[in-house]
Order: sequence, then structure tokens, then C-alpha cells
Amino acid sequence: MAPLKVLIIGGGISGPALAYWLSRIGANITLIERSPQMRARGQQVDIRAHAVPMMKKMGIEDAVRAASVHEPGTQLIDVHGRTKAFFPATRDGSGRQSFTSEYEILRGDLVQILYGLTEGRQNVKHLFSITVDSFTQDEESNPNGKVHVSFRDGRKEDFDLVVGTDGSGSRTRKIMLGPEAPDPRYPLGGHIGYFSIPSKVRDSDRATFCHLPGRVAHIVGTRKDRPGLTRVYMLMYGKDAGLEAAYQSGSPAELRKVWADLYQGGGWECDRFTDALRHSPEADDFYCTPFEEVRLPEGSWSKGRVVLVGDSAHCQTAGGLGSTWGLVGSYILAGEIATQYEKDMSLPTTAVVQAAQNYEEKFRPIATSTHGGTERVGFLLFPRSRPGIWLLHLLARLAAYLRLDERVGMFGGETLKWHVPEYPPLETAQIPA
Repeated sequence: MAPLKVLIIGGGISGPALAYWLSRIGANITLIERSPQMRARGQQVDIRAHAVPMMKKMGIEDAVRAASVHEPGTQLIDVHGRTKAFFPATRDGSGRQSFTSEYEILRGDLVQILYGLTEGRQNVKHLFSITVDSFTQDEESNPNGKVHVSFRDGRKEDFDLVVGTDGSGSRTRKIMLGPEAPDPRYPLGGHIGYFSIPSKVRDSDRATFCHLPGRVAHIVGTRKDRPGLTRVYMLMYGKDAGLEAAYQSGSPAELRKVWADLYQGGGWECDRFTDALRHSPEADDFYCTPFEEVRLPEGSWSKGRVVLVGDSAHCQTAGGLGSTWGLVGSYILAGEIATQYEKDMSLPTTAVVQAAQNYEEKFRPIATSTHGGTERVGFLLFPRSRPGIWLLHLLARLAAYLRLDERVGMFGGETLKWHVPEYPPLETAQIPA
């Protein structure tokens, strides 16, 4: 029988991870990315919890360790730069990880490692500057039905499976659900922005975060993942009319100005950071986004032969598990397809449709288990008064002394107790050249 023909839309983390797993069962894969080249940029991400054994299954642990950012831990400081609490990284392979993971890596480095898994394979094509204009699909009752894809450049092609891994604003999701479907992105009331500045000798190699008092709750932080550069993080919780207007304008220059205005004179090194945001060429990588969650109704991660993976299905901005769930979800979908396809390779539609439904049934409960968490604890994590910040520092110092970050883990017991399903048909498959 002809191999399964798959289109993966989006070249971040989930897309190339899924391409790797599906390539193992001989699927012919086209991985497209709208950018003109691999999106090997972005800030620091971490691999933690269930993604650690997943990384080992993929054989990339050594590559990840070689590219890892050697961050000694995370500290909270006051507006005078004095350390109030420090949580050291855990690097003993125990699996219990602190706020700084054992596997901290720049997003771009991780993307390059994942792409490298399928570079040169005859059954995987990586295409750039390509976008999908529209698609339709045959009835599910047609056992050999296809997804009919029209690309923006005018080309048309048919696929057995189309997977959207194109982020929280997924265009694949919008086409799949239809024009009348409501936007599933749910605002959480906060925002994050980050950019690079030239380093100074005094910049700590610890992840450093400072809560700033003011009319809105806001935090400024730094991480130093490359010689010569310091990454600045700005997080705020609450509404600001100027920021909302800047988002509406869509102007990068206006967004940079508003963020700089919000943090100017805030204490610690805010004046240095805001001056760099206004004038430094290193800050041209500035990116900002609202905190949001993708909350799709149950049963809507897929529709027939089209399925969503990663942030397009269950995004939680800055929730700490984006990269982890991107790797795990890709494995589960591929494993379900391998299991179904092994039963009868002559019925690709049956295999794909059932596998997509099984994938959501098994993965959705855990992938969305932390949704709503920011709303529940936002007032604790983002105090805006001096007494509230003092109390947070006190509690953080106690938690650091008791090493609660390691004992409890970064996430709840439900996440830690859950186990990734095993898929022998996927893992024992012969890897094509």
C-alpha cells in the first residue's frame, strides 16, 4: 500500500517532532513553514517533566545537553537589587526540577536539533515561505478520502492527514473549525514582552526577577544565555489602555514605546532596560503577547483528517509546559496513528480519524489540567503593593529554605503522576533512510 501522506503546517517545536515520529513508520511528510527560513530564534525554553524521557526516546539528550544554557538557578530580588530568595537548579537527573530546569535551552537551538532528526530523509520535505490558503476534505465515510489543500502560491495537493502545529493563533484551526466558530483564545489578563540588550559584567547568570510596585502589577527579569547578551523579560498583570491601543495599532514601534513607558523609572535596572528597548539595535528582537489559553470544546482538537497539535490545540502562554506538551503530544498522535495504521494499512482515513480522536481522549485531560491556574493565583504571583511584594518575598524565602520547588515540583501532583502511553508499533518501526 502507498505510505501515509502527511502535511504538517508549522515549523516550531511540535511540527518537526511529529515529522520525526511519523517518518519512522514510513509516512511521506511535507513540513511547511511560512517564514523564509527555519524559525531558529526566540528566548529560553525548558524541557521538563514528561518531555525528559521523550527527549531520550528521540535520541537527542546529548545534543540538548551540549546546547543547554548553564543557568545556576532562579532568584527574586527587590528594587534595590538585593536577593530575597534563590532556587538553585537541579542537575542530578532525578526528574524533580526547580524553576530552572535541568534542560534549559534556547528555543532556536531546540528547533535546529529537532529539524536535524529528519534532514536528509527521503520521506521528509522541509519547505519554507509556504502557506495554506484553504482546504476541504472528503466525507469520513470514504475510507480512501483525502484532504484537498490549496496553497497560497496556487498549487493544489491531496493528503491523507493535515496537522496544524502553527501556534495559538493557528490559521489551520480557523479553517478547520469554519468561519462561524468563535475564537477559542481566552485572555488571562496579563502580558509578556522580551528582548535582548548588551550585557554588562554585573549582569547575573541567574534567572533574576524583580517585582515592581505601581498602579498595575508588573515584573522585570533577566536571563543570560549567551556571552555578550542579556535577555530582558517584562511581565504585567492587569489592564493598561495604552498597551491595548498599541496592540490594536499593530505598530512594533508603538508597542516598544508603550512597554518602555510602563517600566521607565520602576526601580532596579529598569531605566537601563527601557533605554535599550527604545534605542538599542539588539532589542530589535522584541516580542510581546497577551497571556492567553486556547480553550477548545471537547472533541474539537480534530475534524476528520485534520488535527491540531501543540499550542494550536491547548496553548497556555508562559505556562511552563509549552515545549514539554509539544513534544509529548506529537509522540501520542504519532503513536495512535501507528497503532491504528498497523491494523489495516488499506484504510488510511479510518486510521487517521480514529487515531486523532484517541489522541485527544488520552492527552487532553493532562494537557489542559493547569488551565485557569494564572487566574486563580495571579493576585499572589503579581502583587502590586509594597506590602504584597514583601509578603511574596517572605513566602518565597521560606519555600527556598524548605526546597519546596523540588519536593512539590513545578506543577501539581496530577501532572507528575500521569504517564505517557507506550506505543511499541511506533518505537520498533524500521527507520527509513
